[in-house]
Amino acid sequence: MKQRSMKVSVAALAALGCMGTSAYAIEHQFNGMLRVKGDYTNFDQAGGNDASGLSKLSYNNLGKSFFFTEQRARLKYTGKLNNDVKLVTQFEIDSRWGDSSQDVLLSGGRNYGGAMEADQVNLETKNVYMEFKVPYLPTTARVGIQPVDDVYKGIFIGTDAAAVTTVTKLENTTINFNWMRGYDNRNFKGSTSTVPAVYGNAGTQNGQSVEKVPGRHSLDSFMLDVKYDVSKALKIGASDYVVYENLGSGSNVINTMGLNASYNFGPGTVDGFFLFQFGDNPVNNFGQVGQKVSSFALNMGGKMKVGPGTARANFLYASGDDGKGHVSAFQGLNQLGDGNTTSTFPAAQMTMLITNTKYAANTDRALINTITNYNMGVKGAFFGYDVEIDNAFIKTNLGLAAVAQENQTFKPKNQTSGKYNSNYIGTEINAEFGYKISENLTASLVSGYVFLGDYYKDTAKLVDGSIKTPDNPWKNMIVLNLTF
Repeated sequence: MKQRSMKVSVAALAALGCMGTSAYAIEHQFNGMLRVKGDYTNFDQAGGNDASGLSKLSYNNLGKSFFFTEQRARLKYTGKLNNDVKLVTQFEIDSRWGDSSQDVLLSGGRNYGGAMEADQVNLETKNVYMEFKVPYLPTTARVGIQPVDDVYKGIFIGTDAAAVTTVTKLENTTINFNWMRGYDNRNFKGSTSTVPAVYGNAGTQNGQSVEKVPGRHSLDSFMLDVKYDVSKALKIGASDYVVYENLGSGSNVINTMGLNASYNFGPGTVDGFFLFQFGDNPVNNFGQVGQKVSSFALNMGGKMKVGPGTARANFLYASGDDGKGHVSAFQGLNQLGDGNTTSTFPAAQMTMLITNTKYAANTDRALINTITNYNMGVKGAFFGYDVEIDNAFIKTNLGLAAVAQENQTFKPKNQTSGKYNSNYIGTEINAEFGYKISENLTASLVSGYVFLGDYYKDTAKLVDGSIKTPDNPWKNMIVLNLTF
């Protein structure tokens, strides 16, 4: 959808009192969105992030439906000082209708303020960075808290972080470089590291002693992407992503190297990539820190005009391992501590099978929450067909997914047989029926249903001791999306 900007040019004298200097002009640009979503489902739990094993959910709620409404607002301000320098900020306000209000105890948290009287402190900082043209070079730099994304459809990283990014454009070549400081020391959310209190600068996190000397321990990534336009139709690229961390007892470095390409043949486009990882496994949510890594991921995708609409397909394989030592599971750069998704595969366009941030607000729950998928990896095929008729549109999707390799450390066990089931997670069908009320406002009805695979057979043990297969997940959403 085309987004409009509200632009106001303001001429201001930089003066104190009556002291006059030369005048300057700043162009102020405001953008944003407001999404309100009603969710009727037996799957989502408001505020949750991870449903990698349905057997680990609250068994009292299995099969029970519930309805909630939540909203997300994003407010973006860009201050353009001139053609070469600008400031970019973006803020977010999330809440679930009826959640909490005027609560001092929650004022240090987020995602509240939807109950009667509202008045909750819940403004989140997404981005604050400067962007400028580097003198004498064909390079633009961004410095500050900014979006950090890979060029591999999000399976390695897609997040906001403190970073330096440079984009250099030559005749047929574009070179992107990014240095990201993901964590500085061991006091990030969820950390349970225990270290000596050195230099008199230590504190506690989750009841444990944590060192807070700036810059002593960190997680950093260095991302280099090179894209070459062979022709208007064919583009190829190569990447090298290096992650260094010493948050634990030692230092670990993992290297991710990749190739990607896309080709436009008129009525359609095909694309794909291959990623290979090697090195030592860094601190992550899935253990095996410091173990040797040898893993890979590959994808083939495409879309083509077919009849009145567009057909889509994506195939993904990300390797897994058995959890017994050597790491052959593809490692996305995931957020530490609380399991939030920072690597996923939105190209699948699923509602429950794989995380899709298109519909995210407070709730962002999926059977496969990250591509690493508890070191079991992913293999999947995803198909779709989109049709637009005047102001109306229909998007339909089919997804099939399994874990790439059985990992008994994380895989749920069949409670009846005491053994592990097949690796097939399930099949999702979903559809979105939408209408463009105006250029900036869209209303949609989204429905999804997952036929669970044998991966989940008899994995749920209820509070009364009985054993069952979790009910097939489903959801229906009404979504209003306003952009400006």
